[in-house]
Amino acid sequence: MNMDMLRSLNAGAIHVFLPNLEAGIEACKVGGFDSLAMNPSLVAGRDSHECKAMLTEAGITVGAWGVPFDWRGSEADYEAGLSSMKSTAQQMADLGVTRCATWILPGSNDRNWDANWVFHVRRLKPVADLLEEHGMSFGLEFIGPKTLRDTFRYPFVYSMMEMLDLGSRMGSNVGILLDAWHLHTSGGSLEQLALVDARKISLVHINDAPTGVAVDELVDNRRCLPCATGVIDLKGFFSALRKIGYVGPVEAEPFDDTLKDLSNDEARVRKTGDSMTTAFTQ
Repeated sequence: MNMDMLRSLNAGAIHVFLPNLEAGIEACKVGGFDSLAMNPSLVAGRDSHECKAMLTEAGITVGAWGVPFDWRGSEADYEAGLSSMKSTAQQMADLGVTRCATWILPGSNDRNWDANWVFHVRRLKPVADLLEEHGMSFGLEFIGPKTLRDTFRYPFVYSMMEMLDLGSRMGSNVGILLDAWHLHTSGGSLEQLALVDARKISLVHINDAPTGVAVDELVDNRRCLPCATGVIDLKGFFSALRKIGYVGPVEAEPFDDTLKDLSNDEARVRKTGDSMTTAFTQ
């Protein structure tokens, strides 16, 4: 197993609720995770140095966090959210977090391509600047499925290379959140991935796709656990990441409804952890 890539637990992606940091650490131990995705709610109102000490004692590293407000909303809501993010970013930095990410819709019903490009740079560059002040990289997630793209009046960025280009307009600390599902559904290739500067990848998501469904018919929230079907070439995906030298957290984001059928959160964490171990060791 390449420990430069860390199995990171993102509880929300597997229908698990973590009320606090203690629960997050215990879940990591149950599932064999090396790292915990950081949600500000886990450490709200708590001393950052104490929380960092708890993680260190447990042998759990901090993973990435997400932009904690809806930057797509009204100007007033955007300004208020950006202002409140300043204190949250400091808390995350005190914990040792160095990565943040958000997702970009692959279209709009209101803005054409050029207007949407300007909108995203205007809204996200201040976020990128704030993160850079705290020594953090910022990953933009491209969303691939054609079934989602086709719901919008105006198309927008949905591929890896285009998202890298968009991020480059926001700052040197901006790159991508790389999701195996979206690389697959966007028509991206491992050959393209081999050309990417690993320092431009802030976070990685892995998952699998259902069998018997054409790529252009895949629906975004109907995915599978990593290595569940073999439709997505995760062995090749990991090989490409190792070749370019990616170092950092890898989260499972299956949106797999079968996890809801399991009896409790511990079973969901354990099953996801087992799938992650398979993906890392195959």
